[in-house]
Amino acid sequence: MINVFGIAHSVTNAVNPPIQAVLKVSDGETVNADFSVTPNTLEILVSIKVQALSASDLQHLQNINQSSDMRAVYLKGGIKGLNRALKTGGDILHFYGSDWLVTHVLEEWGYAQWSKLAVTRQTSPAPE
Repeated sequence: MINVFGIAHSVTNAVNPPIQAVLKVSDGETVNADFSVTPNTLEILVSIKVQALSASDLQHLQNINQSSDMRAVYLKGGIKGLNRALKTGGDILHFYGSDWLVTHVLEEWGYAQWSKLAVTRQTSPAPE
């Protein structure tokens, strides 16, 4: 079987080199003694390619007038978008000095070989 991601990745490296990011994957939650809930995450170093969302991506998301800072990210592997009903997602990529929430899976190739994700920059908490 041909690895399409590998071919595309090697051809586009000259104009859009990959960058390192930290993938923060949801790993359940802990219920504290005061009954508050603390989310658990696993942090994984990954290599990604970042691009602006295309017009067709924006149409797919129905966010033509979107004022949020969004990007398209290509990543090896299968990542799930935010879906509260199925209790999946909430995964975050950290790159460009910010956290980016995976809001939609735009495309997925093979059996979790690679994914094209729509990510939205998150507001950083104010320093204490």
